[in-house]
Amino acid sequence: MSEDSPEDDKTVSPSAARPAWQGEDILFLLVILAVTVTAYAPLVEGVIELSSRTTQALNAFLLLGFAFVDALVTVRKTNHFSPCINLHGLVLFALSCLALILASATSLWPLAVLGLCLNLGALISFSFGRRGVLPFFSALAGLGAAVAMLVFVPQWDESLRTVVAHGSSWLLSLVDIQTDIVARSSPFQIVLVAEKGVGVFDVATECNGIGIILSSVVLTIILALRRRLRWGVMAGLTLLAFALGFVFNVVRIAVIVMTTLQTDLDYGLIHEGLGTVVYMLALTAVCGAVRWGSVRPPFA
Repeated sequence: MSEDSPEDDKTVSPSAARPAWQGEDILFLLVILAVTVTAYAPLVEGVIELSSRTTQALNAFLLLGFAFVDALVTVRKTNHFSPCINLHGLVLFALSCLALILASATSLWPLAVLGLCLNLGALISFSFGRRGVLPFFSALAGLGAAVAMLVFVPQWDESLRTVVAHGSSWLLSLVDIQTDIVARSSPFQIVLVAEKGVGVFDVATECNGIGIILSSVVLTIILALRRRLRWGVMAGLTLLAFALGFVFNVVRIAVIVMTTLQTDLDYGLIHEGLGTVVYMLALTAVCGAVRWGSVRPPFA
């Protein structure tokens, strides 16, 4: 009969196994955070300004907020917040600095967006470790896509509004509502004149559809990455989401015009109420498309 050694009776509690926070690690983490805020402040400020013009664009960031919160809840189940400098985080931070330098030298904003996502990934890696970054991957990818699309809104605005106006006019013609399109430049403005002046509708910047398109693309990227779909399938679904967002926005404009002409309801109620309904239908269609892409059998 042998006696158990004292070492065999010892159990290590999770708190004891967890490494103690080092002052230099916390200081370095704060420095990285300060660098992130300072370096990317102009980009973030521009994104906030652009997204504030469209409620549906703000809704896309609300979707991202839920994705980040869900990722945080997931990572907290397996990884404790323990600031620690690691090689993985340093590599991500170095790549983010390189992307920002190249973006400043070449004026290629997508590189700055990539740098922002890499920088946030570095912060997460320093806070939760390398494995702690994985649950945030879909949210970071969605954020990158959202910021990149919003950066190009000024370049897309006039083209999107023009195509939306013509698409809505065509849909309205199918229900015997005659519309004329009047456009002018300096400043750019495009107007739908319905039934020879009975109704005049300004296709403003918030009507360009970027809000619905943005939400559709962001939701698709988040869901596709969480379902671990193949990159080719995800790319196809993302393009489909862009098309669905555009089509639903055209439908939204046409339905608003038709309802305004045929009812006495308050225009604000019609615009916001029907706009919200169509927005939710668009997201439902996107979820259906991702589900279809997930269960669709591969080609033989």
